[in-house]
Amino acid sequence: MKRLYVSLGLIALMAALSGLHIWRLSGLVEELTGLLTQAQEQVELENWEEAARLTRRAQDRWADQDGYLHFTLRHADTDAIQISMEEVLAFLEGGEKQPAEYAAVNARLLTQLGLLAEAELPSLTNLL
Repeated sequence: MKRLYVSLGLIALMAALSGLHIWRLSGLVEELTGLLTQAQEQVELENWEEAARLTRRAQDRWADQDGYLHFTLRHADTDAIQISMEEVLAFLEGGEKQPAEYAAVNARLLTQLGLLAEAELPSLTNLL
């Protein structure tokens, strides 16, 4: 009977830790999405410096969580997002200001972030 209680306790602990992870990741993705959306709005206003500052802030926030993210997520996913952030920043800091190309790269990054959070949710699609 003792083994049953220990097993149930471990299952409950795993469920709680999974829920905490989903909550934390969703909060991070929401924060980054907000910053990148604000950057997109600044580009539309042709305020490229502010857009670059907001994107750097999002990149720094992502880098702050690098250890946690590499421990809990697939490395290919985190690496792809890091590469996309570098690409978005390159468009912002480049000499040629191309709003349409920047918007496409930023939209891809926002999609990657959304899919990352969605992939961690306990849904039938993710279980199959």
